[in-house]
Amino acid sequence: MKGRGSRVWDLDGNEYLDLCGKFGANILGHNDERYVEGIAGTLREISAANLGTAECETAELICAFVPGAEMVRFSLSGTDAVQNALRLARAHTGKNRFIRFHTHYHGSADNLLGGAVGDLAHPVPREFPGDAADTLGKARDVLRDQSFLLPWNDAEALARVLDAHGDDVAAVLMEPVCMNGGGVWPAPGYLENVRRLCDAHGALLVFDEIITGFRMGPGGAQEQLGVTPDLTTLGKAMAGGALPVSAVAGSREVMRLYEDRRVVHGGTFNGYPLGMAAVRSTLRILRDSGGAGHLEMAKRLRGITTALLDAAERHGFRLEMRGIDACGIFHFAEDGPSRGRSQHLPLMLLGEALAGHGILASNLNRLYGNLSLTPSDEEFFAQRIEDAFTSVRASLRKLLA
Repeated sequence: MKGRGSRVWDLDGNEYLDLCGKFGANILGHNDERYVEGIAGTLREISAANLGTAECETAELICAFVPGAEMVRFSLSGTDAVQNALRLARAHTGKNRFIRFHTHYHGSADNLLGGAVGDLAHPVPREFPGDAADTLGKARDVLRDQSFLLPWNDAEALARVLDAHGDDVAAVLMEPVCMNGGGVWPAPGYLENVRRLCDAHGALLVFDEIITGFRMGPGGAQEQLGVTPDLTTLGKAMAGGALPVSAVAGSREVMRLYEDRRVVHGGTFNGYPLGMAAVRSTLRILRDSGGAGHLEMAKRLRGITTALLDAAERHGFRLEMRGIDACGIFHFAEDGPSRGRSQHLPLMLLGEALAGHGILASNLNRLYGNLSLTPSDEEFFAQRIEDAFTSVRASLRKLLA
């Protein structure tokens, strides 16, 4: 296999347009020479050290980009970063619970998987058999003991819960744009209300920007939406896609809990040199583009999503696109050719048809852009999408006959 720019080739030499991008981690495209050289240079120096010069510069770059970042702590996975943010919040506030929101995703730890919104008078997550967001093997009662689960975009519900239980709520955790719930944006004024409520009740506001960080502009969602959290979790695009790196960034007041060794965050590969080189190279490239790279990526992906929606309409499907400029999330409406069936079937068929015609999309019906997208990539997509929808229609006719 090989890749260059937005294209990849399989072992048989078939060419694909890569709009999966390792679930959004590959923001630069494949084989960016500046990125590769930045990592290779570290290999030629020292790649197994506890601390290196790259860690300091990398943290400084993050603080320069992200409004809420005054100090940074590096880890490996998004799950790791979120758990450490919750630990910081508990340590800082002396309180135990956190609030999360239905359809938001924050990693695979026991205390964040599964549940539905239940009684808002005491809103512990309601667990039920067959929950697709849950898992076997989870510690018993972990959801009930640690968290509340609320509907998102409902400031009144949050206010009522904080009024009743704020003395035990250390953190309010959310995606600032609900990418894992279908690309839903916050309602006007909602984030500002959440910020005000957190301040009033002594809870930390934690933004999970694993997806939106550095993808939704250099400063992430918090810069574009104008609301600054106390803590931010980062990952995916931050390290350019080749190496795993995540981080917790936040106010100096809270992050000093690590510096003072009152909060523990051990890990052999925290801030490891190769990972720091990957983040440093990625953020340097983003910095040097002066925002032009994000604008061009957004322009190209808008062209691709327009081609997708137009082709869907020509083939009799009503398709909706949500999300952000650098990540479009598509949904079939229920009154299209799949009437009476779940959206799961046509979405699955479309994903298979796209791959069969040279277009790689996330299996979560997402199209992730990258900075190497060109007009020829738009043309490639437009040429292949017609045949992909023809395949979907043929498959549906067979299955619904």
